[in-house]
Amino acid sequence: MLLKSADDKSKRLTLLDDLQCSQMLDSFQRKWLYDEFMRLEKEIQGEAESADYINQYFKEDSKNYVILHDLRFVIEGEVTHIDHLIITRASNIYLLETKNYPCNFIINAHGEFTTEYEGVRLSIRSPLEQSQRHERVLCKFFEHLSISGRTQKLPEFYHVVMLHPHATIERPASKVFDTSNVIKVDELAVWHKNF
Repeated sequence: MLLKSADDKSKRLTLLDDLQCSQMLDSFQRKWLYDEFMRLEKEIQGEAESADYINQYFKEDSKNYVILHDLRFVIEGEVTHIDHLIITRASNIYLLETKNYPCNFIINAHGEFTTEYEGVRLSIRSPLEQSQRHERVLCKFFEHLSISGRTQKLPEFYHVVMLHPHATIERPASKVFDTSNVIKVDELAVWHKNF
């Protein structure tokens, strides 16, 4: 059952676009606004595409799953933004993090993520670590509201990173660092069945 769709971020995009026209900006500020606009536009597109895959896949079995997209929590001063959250009837929770980069993803043996696009490599924050931070904040949220599963325990969390369908993934050996939960968004059904 789809409980929450993504929030409308079009006003943010319009604001970033309009601000770029200001005569009060220097070239550095204008470039920062342009980069931020492009980043947000890609983020919105990637999260929407991922949400479509998730909604379509879980639609057939909607009585066993609750799906929430685009959540923001502030608990005890910690802020977290969750791209996609799925809660099962058995109180298991899937935290799905979307990365919409149609590039080469390189994951090393230490779990560090690097993107490579047109020969340029950039280190990015680990989306797996990001998802684990989401879990920590959600646990605080559940404790604050006295929410527990059927057995009065906190639910089990599962972390998934969903990449652009055209991304390539270079992985370390699974014995060194397990990347089985890093998938392309169009592999969600296969991953879930195997899982």
